[in-house]
Amino acid sequence: MRRAILLLLLLIPRPATAQTRFDVSGGYALAHDARDQVTLPAGWAAGAAIGLTPAFAAVVDVSGQYKTVALLNADARLTIHTVMAGVRGSARLGRLTEFGQVAAGVVRTSGSAFGATTTVHAIGIQPGAGVDYPLTPRWAARAELDVRLILAQQDAQNAGTQLRFAACLVYRRR
Repeated sequence: MRRAILLLLLLIPRPATAQTRFDVSGGYALAHDARDQVTLPAGWAAGAAIGLTPAFAAVVDVSGQYKTVALLNADARLTIHTVMAGVRGSARLGRLTEFGQVAAGVVRTSGSAFGATTTVHAIGIQPGAGVDYPLTPRWAARAELDVRLILAQQDAQNAGTQLRFAACLVYRRR
């Protein structure tokens, strides 16, 4: 009986020091489109999370990545914009806070060249993982790697996979 009570007490989630009620983040992001074999090196990422339990949070993530490709007489401009929402699970092991998250939302890709622009909107699912390194009690540095699975709505040609890396500063409010 004592062992069963001890086991139940161990299963009760305890608040981790790094668990917060609210955080916002912003920083640099790059994306690599595996289908077209192109890396978009200029970009940004911003997000927010609201703690639901000590280990789980609801998250929102928006980002944009850009690249200009020099052609013969003009430049081609490629862009990716996303708006995602989902859940994040996190745990603090040592000094770092590790997390995994899954988000879903809209992926907007666009390409412009020679005065013509093509834009595609698709549904995306974005699982990812990362770590937060505390800088102060309220600030942390984040490194995150995500995989975007782009689901074509009408045309299977527009489906694909993108990798996204983000390096951000995180502000936490308890």
